[in-house]
Amino acid sequence: MLNYRWFGESDSGVTPLVVLHGLLGSLDNWQTFARGQAGKRPVLALDLRNHGDSPHVEGMSYQQMVSDVLAVLDALGMPTCDLMGHSMGGKVAMSLALQHPERIQRLLVVDIAPKAYPPRHQALLQAMVSMPLASLSSRKQADEWLSTTVKHPFERGFLLKNLGRKSDGSFYWQCNLPEIARHYLKISGFPANMASYPAPALFIRGGQSDYVADEDLALIRQAFPAAELISIEAAGHLPHVQTPAEFTALVDAFLN
Repeated sequence: MLNYRWFGESDSGVTPLVVLHGLLGSLDNWQTFARGQAGKRPVLALDLRNHGDSPHVEGMSYQQMVSDVLAVLDALGMPTCDLMGHSMGGKVAMSLALQHPERIQRLLVVDIAPKAYPPRHQALLQAMVSMPLASLSSRKQADEWLSTTVKHPFERGFLLKNLGRKSDGSFYWQCNLPEIARHYLKISGFPANMASYPAPALFIRGGQSDYVADEDLALIRQAFPAAELISIEAAGHLPHVQTPAEFTALVDAFLN
């Protein structure tokens, strides 16, 4: 069972919004957004497998991740919901909507398209896997270790949220980093399908990000014929973090 957290009243009678984080993220990445939804709709944020406080298990296929999410929805007695996913979580959300369109009333996908991507994060994952945790005495040392591979301090800070510290002062990765790295090529891909999701879908991309190109709109509408693509020009790959007000306004307008 995946780790999850409710924000707002789960029994309010309003359709819940289920939120899925991206690669090397966790539900904590969505706390600010989710708390801002109080009074509008309940938000259910999940830690995907091998991330956050969810179980460390074998496999990282999108079919496995879809099954994990469905198991939570079934356990909570949630026959339908609105669903939003960012990056890897966006691929999980798209896969779930395509396989079970009757379960998803409205779909939101953040800065990702339904396609395979080059394995652009392999060097990053290698740097994290090879970090000498046993010899670290501070987070600053961990940040310095990553700085040769990840130039932007904001991105390093995001990744280092996965770094936990034991009572004896030693560091450890909270996510199942070896399993994530082992299946990274699978995560970079996207499962082939012939299905379509006919209900409303909003794709939000960062104008400073190269994850969703103009030509991807045709590909998106093959599987999501009612999809709309909107750019937040000032945002990169994390529009919900980098431009929270504009991002939230788009989500509210779509869900309302």
